[in-house]
Amino acid sequence: MKLHRAALAALALVSCAALAEDSVDRKNPASATGEVEVDSVAGVVSISGWDRNEVHVTGTLGDGVERLDFETQGNRTIVKVVHKRRGRWEDDTELSIRIPKGSRLHAKTVSAELSVTNVVGQQELQTVSGDISTSIVKADADVSTVSGNITLRGEGQSTVVSVTTVSGDARITRVSGDVRANSVSGTLSVSMDQVKRARAQTTSGDLALAGTLEKDGRIDAESISGEVQVDLRGKINAYFDVESFSGDIENCFGPKPERADKYGPGTELHFKEGDGGGRVRLQTLSGTVSLCNK
Repeated sequence: MKLHRAALAALALVSCAALAEDSVDRKNPASATGEVEVDSVAGVVSISGWDRNEVHVTGTLGDGVERLDFETQGNRTIVKVVHKRRGRWEDDTELSIRIPKGSRLHAKTVSAELSVTNVVGQQELQTVSGDISTSIVKADADVSTVSGNITLRGEGQSTVVSVTTVSGDARITRVSGDVRANSVSGTLSVSMDQVKRARAQTTSGDLALAGTLEKDGRIDAESISGEVQVDLRGKINAYFDVESFSGDIENCFGPKPERADKYGPGTELHFKEGDGGGRVRLQTLSGTVSLCNK
């Protein structure tokens, strides 16, 4: 009798586990350059591009999930995890999504970690507290999070990248063209191959920007209380405007900074390097500004 009860209990546990985590293996045909929308809440979402004209979703749904909506309408494919009204969001849902690599991707999560690889189409990625990791080629990318961290890597081709965080850190590498990066208290680290236009702004976070400035390129970087560090590579042709109200200015090439006012705080630095075709404007309220040519 005891053995029979133990067997029933074990069977009940297995049944509960099976109900708690439903396996997913679904696929739909899709356009090679269509639009894919992914909407999830928690867990892990991994998206990768491939050469097939179909969207393939595999993984498991946690016990807070009611169902997975998966449909294709024309050139648009939707993958949406629908949670129970009173279900917990901190579930262990894990999804792996393969999409045509030329797709335009729109992905949104709350706390789920989001990673994207081998997608060459335009990307729009958003989380609240989850981390985002993505690689881009030459299509535009718009990536934002509140408290999660962002890691974005390019392949040196010209593109337009926009990155926004509130308290999360953002790291951008191997991109060229136009970059816009904003954060409140997070750290911004931007490394560009070629800089056509770079605009970076923080409130209290530190900001580091490096790259080769194009002949008519422009850099605008500012922080209120964080440090601003700009390292330029190669030959420089630009006019520089550097100001700090109460912080220091450090320059490893060109003239030294001067006091903005004989009797008040603040230092400033204005000079031209080469033909002055580009423009570099750096500004802080109380943070230190460092400028160097490496």
